[in-house]
Amino acid sequence: MKKRILFICGDLNPKDLGGAEVHIVEVIKGLADRGHKCEVFVGNSDAICEIFTHENINVHTVSYMKVRNFASITYTEAAVRHISEFLHRESVDILHAKQVFPQAYIGAKLARRFELPLYVTVQNPMAYKEEMVLRGRIMRVFGSVWLKFAERWVRIGLKAADFCGCVSRYSESRAIDMGAGKTGIVPNGVDTNVFHPAKDRVDGYKIVTTSTLIPRNGIDTLVRAFGAASAEFPQATLEIAGEGPMEDELRSMAGRQQDADSKTQTAESRVKFLGTLSHKEVPDLLRSADLFVRPSRFEGFGVSFIEAMACGVPVITCPSGGIVDFVVDGETGILVPPDKPDQLANAIISVFRDRGKLENLKKNALQMVRERYSWDKIVDKVEEAYRQL
Repeated sequence: MKKRILFICGDLNPKDLGGAEVHIVEVIKGLADRGHKCEVFVGNSDAICEIFTHENINVHTVSYMKVRNFASITYTEAAVRHISEFLHRESVDILHAKQVFPQAYIGAKLARRFELPLYVTVQNPMAYKEEMVLRGRIMRVFGSVWLKFAERWVRIGLKAADFCGCVSRYSESRAIDMGAGKTGIVPNGVDTNVFHPAKDRVDGYKIVTTSTLIPRNGIDTLVRAFGAASAEFPQATLEIAGEGPMEDELRSMAGRQQDADSKTQTAESRVKFLGTLSHKEVPDLLRSADLFVRPSRFEGFGVSFIEAMACGVPVITCPSGGIVDFVVDGETGILVPPDKPDQLANAIISVFRDRGKLENLKKNALQMVRERYSWDKIVDKVEEAYRQL
């Protein structure tokens, strides 16, 4: 039986889609292709309409005041008001919240008010807290008050959910710790028609990463490790796709390494900051790479890793959060401890020295991604969960 689903999404920028955004966009498109009606509430409908063109998808704008540091609050109040007005006029079968904060809380209020089942996608239920701790913001004025407030909203949303679709075992365990009831694993996926290996490429020493430049992604560790690895392989290059508050610090770090390096290449030629790439540009970057490295400190899942794997690019990362669901050390990737640039450098060097090992990692990872992480398989899991609501 086909459903009418109301999605609570927040802002979706088609030019800057992270893992959580890609997940909900692909799920919505997949459900629409299967005949389900999707009512999508976002904060910026003009841009996202470029993506949602299916006749079964209707996009609704939640207009709200984007007050710095308080956007979650202003969006929540506006979303509850706008969606309530819609539900007084229209009927739907299911509410689906894109994230735990603040969308799950919005869903909880609406589910109770209109007696509707609530599905919550759980990426990393405590990402907001981990990020504040890493940035040191937790010690700032009102930091602890804000954390208590946010955590209360997360707990309310998770407890109210009839089903929490968690992207990894790590996310599931965190959600259960915070009061979630019925849970299941509904991972992130990858479009293997878009992310696929290059037909012909020459092996080299190019390392790439796609990452928002924030502390939890560990790009500072990568830049330090690259300095040591490039001493062994001076022809190696590092290309960093993404922007964020750490960019100036990372550029300075790369520059300081160059000052201490007597090699003829400039820092600019060896470490390149590419800025934010559109989702359409990422596959070509990945296919040009010999290695994908992101030594994440926290990761609910990490869709960038399976995108790299789908492009036939081996990955080096850390055993944090949901990464261990798909990176088996020495089989589908290489794992090193977080915040250990020397060990990361050694891992990079070992892979570049042993091309046979590199090829095995490619083959195993590509097979695993195709078997487990296509979007068709993910949408199957979402539909099965819907049937149980």
